[in-house]
Amino acid sequence: MTKILYVVMSGSEAEQKFDMALLSAMRMTENKMVEKVKLLFFGPSEILLAHATGERAEKIKKLIGYGVVDSACIMIAQNNKIDVELKTQGIMLEGYSSRLVALLAEGYTPVTF
Repeated sequence: MTKILYVVMSGSEAEQKFDMALLSAMRMTENKMVEKVKLLFFGPSEILLAHATGERAEKIKKLIGYGVVDSACIMIAQNNKIDVELKTQGIMLEGYSSRLVALLAEGYTPVTF
């Protein structure tokens, strides 16, 4: 079965892409359409992630509970001073490049949002 990695980079400039990544990952997971789905956040998406409210925040919380949210880039988080918010949500902060390489080595197929 397929393992999909959603690399989410879209932020406030393209919030629909961000939300579509969340919705798609949730549906793929809940409907068991693939073996695994992982979300890797990088760049502007981390700011939306850190400041999520309402329905978006609920989806993120659910995806964290499902084990779908892999991580967000620690350097971007620290540079934007959102590392505490992300950690409080339960999001692991790791180096983007090392996580990307590790997930690709595990057989994940990347899709970007």
